[in-house]
Amino acid sequence: MEKYKNTTDIIVVGSGPSGLMSAVTAAKKDRKVLVLEQKDVPCKKIYATGNGRCNFTNLYVDEKAFRGEQPKFAYDAYERFDNSDLIDFINELGVITKDINGYVYPYNEQASTIASCLLFECKRLGILIRCSEKVVDITKIDDAFEVTTTLEKYRCKNVVIAVGGKASPSHGSDGNLNRIIRKLGHDIILQRSALVPLLTDEKKFSTLAGVRIKCNVTLFVNEKPVNKEAGEIIFNKDNISGIPVMQLSRYAVNALAENKRVSLELDMFDQIDTDELCKLISKKRQSDISLCEALGFLINDKLARFVTDMTGYGEKTKLYSLSDNDINRLGEILKHFKVDIFGDSGFNRAQVTLGGVDTTQIDENMQSVIVKGLYFVGEILDVDGTCGGYNLQWAFTSGHIAGESLS
Repeated sequence: MEKYKNTTDIIVVGSGPSGLMSAVTAAKKDRKVLVLEQKDVPCKKIYATGNGRCNFTNLYVDEKAFRGEQPKFAYDAYERFDNSDLIDFINELGVITKDINGYVYPYNEQASTIASCLLFECKRLGILIRCSEKVVDITKIDDAFEVTTTLEKYRCKNVVIAVGGKASPSHGSDGNLNRIIRKLGHDIILQRSALVPLLTDEKKFSTLAGVRIKCNVTLFVNEKPVNKEAGEIIFNKDNISGIPVMQLSRYAVNALAENKRVSLELDMFDQIDTDELCKLISKKRQSDISLCEALGFLINDKLARFVTDMTGYGEKTKLYSLSDNDINRLGEILKHFKVDIFGDSGFNRAQVTLGGVDTTQIDENMQSVIVKGLYFVGEILDVDGTCGGYNLQWAFTSGHIAGESLS
């Protein structure tokens, strides 16, 4: 390899958390590392994580944390570099951390802190990062790789692909390396949006834009319940979002792709049953109050008007004029509020990608079983986490394991 001008031990394609973790871990063992980034600055996606606060891991990990065709692949890796290992790593870089209900952040709750500490560590270890340099080809030649970019050709012993999936393409994850990955012999499980707002009927729900409500959310596919989450949901002009919706979106997106009927059912009063709710509403029947005003004591005013319209009564309809059956119907609406779903908001609004490189073609060290010396880390693999720092944990976990294997 010495006869080539641009040679190095390891080339990492992508400067996100998984790529930089791979680079740092390998460089600590005296490996020469070059990081190639197609965007004009490194770590671009980190700055946007957690609404700029960077929830990078979680103190609670269960069987729902990681998904994919082979979820055991992610859990086995996590056991080798878990949340406590990651917190220790971040602390060693000089960053104090804190947890908020199990969600772990840098103490100042600024994503830029995580990006900066990684970049400072890269500089300290002599890792070279070249930005505005897009990889256009990777070829295995004998026991080395030739990596071609828009500017140069490089030779190296190992390549780490850390380019992310397709979510948030403005930050660099755009699937541009998929053709090369397939050329190298790997299968890519169809990539779709995950942790993404779900599209609703804009004409029907646009008046609810801005309404937030805490509730239980059940996902129905072909009229059958398949999954449930709880928390605050948000109505937007043409979509519904919030953590419960984002958690369920993976299953909704896959069902929609199979042309199945998808809907969400919102239970706005999960602490009480329908009978108790109807009794609460009925208590106001002795007063000279309208149906809409009575509902306004229980739910958001916009939502109260919307539900009143659903019943077919006008806003000035007096509550005392309603029968017991009418009140029961109101209770059913509030406990089983249906929202039909017609699609998702796409990769531009998605926080993560489901699908990716088939993990059956990757060994426990993140190395390809097809091409020796080629590694895959982070979101490019068929692993996606739920909300709560699990996707960043996966990025750091997979990056660390690959870096250790490269060392």
